[in-house]
Amino acid sequence: MFRGFRWQLVALLIALTACAAAAVFRISRQPRPPAIAPTEAPRIVDSNPSESPTPTITPPTAPESPPAPARDAMAAPAVTTLREGLIGSVQRINPLFAHLNSPDQDLASLIYEGLFAINDYGEVVPRLAADLVISSDGLEYVVKLRDDVKWHNGVAFSADDVVFTFALLGSAAYADFSDSAAFWRTVEVQKLSAGLLRFRLVQPFSSFPLLLTVGILPEHALRGSSVLDLASHPFNLAPIGAGPYQLAALHAEDKDGIDTVHLQRSPTHQERPEAQVGYLFRDMVFRLYDSPADAISAYESGEIDALAMAEAPQQLLALPQSQHFRQALSQLSVLIFNWNDRPFKERRLRQALALSLDLPRLAQAHNGAVAVFADSPYILGSSVYQPQDFWRAYDLERANTLLAASELGSAASADDSDDEDAAVDASSYKLLVSGSARLPGLAEEIAAQWRLLGIDFSVESTDALSYRNRLETGDFDAAIVTQRIGADRDLFRFWHPAQHGKGSNYGAASHNEIAELIEIARGEIYAGRRALLYQQLQEVFAEQALAIPLAYPLLTYIASDSIEGIKLGFLSSPADRFRGIQHWRLSTLAG
Repeated sequence: MFRGFRWQLVALLIALTACAAAAVFRISRQPRPPAIAPTEAPRIVDSNPSESPTPTITPPTAPESPPAPARDAMAAPAVTTLREGLIGSVQRINPLFAHLNSPDQDLASLIYEGLFAINDYGEVVPRLAADLVISSDGLEYVVKLRDDVKWHNGVAFSADDVVFTFALLGSAAYADFSDSAAFWRTVEVQKLSAGLLRFRLVQPFSSFPLLLTVGILPEHALRGSSVLDLASHPFNLAPIGAGPYQLAALHAEDKDGIDTVHLQRSPTHQERPEAQVGYLFRDMVFRLYDSPADAISAYESGEIDALAMAEAPQQLLALPQSQHFRQALSQLSVLIFNWNDRPFKERRLRQALALSLDLPRLAQAHNGAVAVFADSPYILGSSVYQPQDFWRAYDLERANTLLAASELGSAASADDSDDEDAAVDASSYKLLVSGSARLPGLAEEIAAQWRLLGIDFSVESTDALSYRNRLETGDFDAAIVTQRIGADRDLFRFWHPAQHGKGSNYGAASHNEIAELIEIARGEIYAGRRALLYQQLQEVFAEQALAIPLAYPLLTYIASDSIEGIKLGFLSSPADRFRGIQHWRLSTLAG
């Protein structure tokens, strides 16, 4: 019956076959759905938009996936443990007190998280916060919290935890543990909803997001506890955080105290999108040692896999089957002058003293591998760091010319014109240093060079207590000090004249343009404008030779060469060495 339609049937069958093939091909071309839905990048906007640019905090970029391991490792991933040595004792694994004790700070950095964190360039990026809105006057910061965060015990993170933590930071009792308590008493923290908070400041302060990097405490576990309660609370040795690792066990082989801390990867943290890859060290075991020598011996014997030291001896750097990483700590060794009733308030004299020193050579000769030459009041590696050529400009001829033109040199020339061997000034000046191993030798060479210039300088090396008292009372002519800057770009406490006598401006340095730049930058909420102000500040600092930067101390991290993926970025504290722990792994060739 279909004889007359034979060719039509053949055509229909061919068409149906082609359609089926196309459908199969189309299905095979469809992209696979992602295992994890991408999340919206955190942002910061201005609540009062204008023609000005929107203030922004750079959101964290998607973490780099670690290089793919060998095929056999992919088939059966190994459970790995990282063993690191810490020098000192565990006291309170609590973000309120961790800054007082280095081992506590290291452990707390892995267990807790703040609303924000510091990235590899010293910039503030979101962590427990998802979004931030800054008012155009810089007085209000509205923080939206992430909705996918849980504490290690499974309880959901909320605004109550943030309000509780900052209430403790602003309590009067916290002043016994941190100078920041006075500031937090001026900040109003208001819960707007379970996932939204508002911070109100009494005056603009561009570094405020940096202060929101402090670890948050779980309100449900500590409800009703005061700062004094927390100072001796059992929670300090049974912490509950929201970070990538949680406490698994504390060990003490004898009654002298804890000697081993065992952390384990947190299952609740692993539920987050950004934690789905990496974190190949499931366990982290920290062994505690009484001294650097004990820790070095433990590394040499293979008892631990890694060790961080601020002043690593050459013996450690020369060990076989090891790799070492160095990064500048957020500290600056700087020579300051006393401007009170001394000639050092004159710019030409300070410039002459700086130009008479071969600063790069001095840094290398007296620091070796523990510090590097400094050429800015900001820290090497910070996104605002701008090196200045002036600090490398060793120029004795120009130094003598500037000295002769200074008031000190002019007065000496008038008094001693007939005496070619006369000193520039009859006064004798003191260069104050603490009695550490390296500083007295550096100070002696600096003083000797200044004596050749014609200025009578001698070195006074004192114990730590006397050194501190003399700085605070202004009993010095020049001094070598260490400024612990951290990630803060606000240098107010070091160089603003208002901080003499109550901050760290021990020498009463006072320069109108630098003070003005500091003040404007403090109130500037737009990152681009602040960066320009910081650049200008560094230029003026060098032009005025306000003080003489000497060196950036280094942290050395030595690890077994079986560990891969280690990278040290900007270190606001030594604990920041764990910032990239997600990408650390055991070499597939190890063992």
